[in-house]
Amino acid sequence: MKIGSKILLIWIGLVFAPGLPSAPPAQAAEGLAIGRMRVMIWPEHDDAGVLVVHDGRFTDDTRFPTTTRFLVPKGVVINDVCSLSPGGQHFCQLYELFSGESMDEAVLSLPYSNFYLSYHLPPLDLTKERRQIDFTLRANHPIAKLEVDIKQPLRSSEFSITPAGGKLSQKKGSNHFAYQQGKLERGEERLFRIGYLKSDRLPSVEIKFSNMTGPRIWGSPYDTQRQAKTVIYGLFGSGLAVAVAGLGWLFWLRRRRRVEQGA
Repeated sequence: MKIGSKILLIWIGLVFAPGLPSAPPAQAAEGLAIGRMRVMIWPEHDDAGVLVVHDGRFTDDTRFPTTTRFLVPKGVVINDVCSLSPGGQHFCQLYELFSGESMDEAVLSLPYSNFYLSYHLPPLDLTKERRQIDFTLRANHPIAKLEVDIKQPLRSSEFSITPAGGKLSQKKGSNHFAYQQGKLERGEERLFRIGYLKSDRLPSVEIKFSNMTGPRIWGSPYDTQRQAKTVIYGLFGSGLAVAVAGLGWLFWLRRRRRVEQGA
């Protein structure tokens, strides 16, 4: 095989390798258990969706570093995956997100037993003043103590949560509802149904601004990351087209040379 053909085939491999489908590990840290985990559910916090944070610690420090997985709602965009060292240092980690039947799986490599996972749910329909959120938490590890914190969006009214009974407190001008859920077994679920009225489309936290003389611009982490994925897939599609064209050109060139040699 000539050098030009080898280079083209190597380039095709580099283009196709990142896009090849793969399956999540069949055995991802089996037997791990979580001692305490806090889940924050904050609608319209910094974008048009819902910010969700899982924060906790596994019980057996001797099992780390290891790889494990968390179940997340379908269509989420993951923002951060971190592990906390005994010295208090945050180590951001790589992850993979795999599509499942009812929920997706986030596969994480954790160097320490402390973990932090944050993501955004898809944007809400902000054309409707009455907004409804159904969030299901499904445990992929046994949890000895689950705590849930649900925050009411600013400038909202008729705020309700099912199940009721969350302990109300105020933090930085916002209403928070705390739930103590006790123990969860692996595969067990908790459903929280949140409803409220809100007439504006602005998040509770301003995350992007234009210059002081112009109008403010409200950005969306979910939309930004989703657009980035679209660009990546577009580039992959372009690479695919170029690769196919390159293979066709090589085939035509080799055939032409055979014809010339035969003549």
